[in-house]
Amino acid sequence: MTELQRLELERRAVANEYTRTDDAVSWVGYHLIELLAVGLPLLLAVTITVWLLPLSVLAAGLWAGHAVQARRARRRQASAPVQRAETAAPGGESADESEEASA
Repeated sequence: MTELQRLELERRAVANEYTRTDDAVSWVGYHLIELLAVGLPLLLAVTITVWLLPLSVLAAGLWAGHAVQARRARRRQASAPVQRAETAAPGGESADESEEASA
């Protein structure tokens, strides 16, 4: 790696800029155990015995079900309105009301 390449990587890291390759490598790193849980039984089913195929299908189904559930939860959380906690100000007014009255 040249000095120029190292400086470019450092600049991107500081600026929080990521490429598609960075995203792909990160995704594989986070999902390595799941990939092995599906891939290893599949490889064994292809090379040793076909009876291990249901194990791979089961692992893939569980992974897919978890991914769907996580995506739905993220969507629900993203679409939920943000609720602000109102703090009581002196005199029984909420903090928002007392700010409006003082303006």
